[in-house]
Amino acid sequence: MINTIVAIFSSVILLIGIISMVTPIPGGTIMIAGSLTALICSSARARRCLQFMRTRMIWFDKVVAWIEKTVGNRIEIIGTALRQTRPDYKETSPDSSPVD
Repeated sequence: MINTIVAIFSSVILLIGIISMVTPIPGGTIMIAGSLTALICSSARARRCLQFMRTRMIWFDKVVAWIEKTVGNRIEIIGTALRQTRPDYKETSPDSSPVD
């Protein structure tokens, strides 16, 4: 029950964070990172979904890696949670390379 509530709340915060990335109001990165962390920590399904998305969409992987690098160094729980979703490049095509 609590995981469902956390997932719904995190999804709303993620949507607000995405919207605030295109507005002049700062804080969208923190909202996105925090909501992704809550989703990853509360749901194994969300963790697998995010890892799948990072494997399939290189641009999305770069964005999440940037968020992981930017926010994850300052707030350890966010960095740890986002590191759990790093794609395994050994399973993908041979021409794939890890993100810097």
